[in-house]
Formats: sequence, structure tokens, C-alpha cells
Amino acid sequence: MEVIMKHAYKVLSSGCVKGDTIIDVSLGLYMFQLFVAADYFKNIILIESSDSSVDEIQKWIKKEPGAVDKSHMAMYACALKGKSTGWKDQEDKLRNAIKQVVKWDISQENPLGSVVLPQADCLISVVYLDGVCKDHNMFLKGLKHFSSLLKTGGHLILYSCINMTYYMTGQHKLSSLKYDEEFLRKALANAGLLIKSLDKLERKFETSLTDYEYIGCIVCSKESDI
Repeated sequence: MEVIMKHAYKVLSSGCVKGDTIIDVSLGLYMFQLFVAADYFKNIILIESSDSSVDEIQKWIKKEPGAVDKSHMAMYACALKGKSTGWKDQEDKLRNAIKQVVKWDISQENPLGSVVLPQADCLISVVYLDGVCKDHNMFLKGLKHFSSLLKTGGHLILYSCINMTYYMTGQHKLSSLKYDEEFLRKALANAGLLIKSLDKLERKFETSLTDYEYIGCIVCSKESDI
């Protein structure tokens, strides 16, 4: 969590990615990156794959009993800015910035169905395609769906686990689509996305929780519609 938040802060605080609206498409209930994004975008749209995820996020937004505690994420976002206080304000800033939480089915030709979203200035995705795509062709289509949600000149911030075959969620071992950096570079180009930077977050220690080689942190610009 921390390494991705730190990288997102580096990218967004540099000013190379700007705008009013950001779309997030991330695996499960990963929201930590949005505690950083809330300082740079007025409008945040979340896209989720399940009704349960949509419900959990709405619970947190509305401060309902039983909502997942995300205070540690807000605290770290404040720490990145050199602040030791203000995490409650950071939580409220994110709550206020989230304008929509919608569900889609990426296996469909039109994942959003009847929902129409404005093209965004930025889309951020944390290991989403790794977890949901069954094969490389589905991954390619997924990136094209991402690209279609962006304005021309907009940016994709993508976090991908290179050469990962599985990850653990609690006691459950879940499979992941394995791909290398060469495949990822070609896939992005095929989706009309030009790589501006690619940083590698190497694994700091061995663990049985996952087997990725490194996390690829890619910033791309949308050059054209596909």
C-alpha cells in the first residue's frame, strides 16, 4: 500500500498529470491511492466489478456503522505531505470528491451498460486487469476500455504486477494473469497509450502471499482513439 501511495504522490505532486476528473478502476476495495488523488482532482469516479464492492464504498462514504476503517490510509497520505495531523479532513476531502460509484462488467463489449461517463483527465488502476482478466486477449480489451474512458491527451496511471501467477486474500489463493513487461508495453501501444515513464518497485522480501517479480508503475498519455 505505502509504496504505491508514495509513487502516486510523486507523480501527482510533480504536476505532470493534471485535470478535474479522475476515474479509478482497481482490484477489490483498493482505495489507498485515492487518498492521494483527492488533493489533485475535484471529481473522482469509482468503477467496481461487484455490487458488494459498491455497497462497501457507499457505506464508507456515508460513515455508516460497520464500514471498513480507512484511517491508516488517510494518515499516510497526510504523512506524505509532511503532516502529522489532519487525517480526518483528508478522509472527508475524499468523501466529498467521490461523485459516482458505478458497477461494470469488463467481460462485456460495453462494460458500463447504460451508464454514460464523461471522458476523464486521468484514470488510475491498481492491479485490476491482473486479477480479473482470464487471458491476454481480455487484458488487451481491458486496456482499450480504459483508454475509451480518457480524453485525448489524458493520462493513465497503471500499477501492474509483472510475472505474477497468484496472490493471497485471507486463506484464499487466487490466480492472476501472468505477463511480462514486453507484453505490457505492446498492449499499451495497441490501446493508443504512449508510455511517459515506467518505474519498477522491486520486491523487498520473499513472501508466500504472492509471487510477482516487481510492480510496474506506468504513466501513459492517450494519443488517439482506437
